[in-house]
Amino acid sequence: MPTVVAFETDGGAVVAADRLVVADGTVSSKHAERIADFGECGGAAVSDSDQFRRELDGKRRAYETDHGEIPAIEPFTRMATEVASDVGTDAAVAARDESGEALVRAVYADGSVIEDSPVALGTGAELAFGRLENGVPADLDEAAAFARDLIEGVGGRDTRTGDEADVWTLPDE
Repeated sequence: MPTVVAFETDGGAVVAADRLVVADGTVSSKHAERIADFGECGGAAVSDSDQFRRELDGKRRAYETDHGEIPAIEPFTRMATEVASDVGTDAAVAARDESGEALVRAVYADGSVIEDSPVALGTGAELAFGRLENGVPADLDEAAAFARDLIEGVGGRDTRTGDEADVWTLPDE
């Protein structure tokens, strides 16, 4: 299981994930794309990321068609929770609230949601939390670089986390 982190900064939200796929103890890919970037909302799943992305994108598009707007954090979290439950994965998601502030949530396969920042999921979560709880940069660009370094550092200590990371940011409006 890979490592996914998400956190809020003064300027927005950051989601990062490694690219390694390990199945039955064997590396099957070093190039998985876990980030689901839908522009104004997104996230990353720890497993079955392609299915999570496709299903969440379908729900997001339906919401935008029905409501004529991009989903804010609460409806997006509900959609992501449904998809995580259906797919059987945990994920971190980010979207803006009604005031334009970018927020993160952890959604779990069991249907639970945690609204606190930071979020760390996967086999490297404990290592990631150690660095996240010491504080994150306030500047969004610095926070993105921090997230990449964090995932890559976890990858050096956790054999199920890769040493390459993808990072997605969502600035506050």
